[in-house]
Amino acid sequence: MQTLEHTRQWLEEALRENEPGSCFVFLVGTKKDLLSGAACVQAEVEAMHLANEMQAEYWSVSAKTGENVKAFFSRVAALAFEQSVLRDLERRSSARLQVGNGDLIRMEGGPPQTPESKRLSSLGCC
Repeated sequence: MQTLEHTRQWLEEALRENEPGSCFVFLVGTKKDLLSGAACVQAEVEAMHLANEMQAEYWSVSAKTGENVKAFFSRVAALAFEQSVLRDLERRSSARLQVGNGDLIRMEGGPPQTPESKRLSSLGCC
């Protein structure tokens, strides 16, 4: 509970050090295994409320038991990868697109034509 009281200050410091919109914000409750019953429920309710206020995702994890650790890091990796792909696509206006150095993912040409996209194109739309 004492740690939750400092999170606003830590968030303000982190946001000062980074460009607006350049990072994801997570509130991660660790050592879940040390609390039990009502104390755990109360701490999580307060943490979720604070995470909503901070516009952050809340994750409750335990390094000791491994609960939610892999899922949390998978979420961070997925968001980082998605952001990287989107930035790469925004930077490239040519027909040849690739992610990273192109060794794993490369797209040639535009998106495949579907009957719906052909119909919309013929209408001068989209």
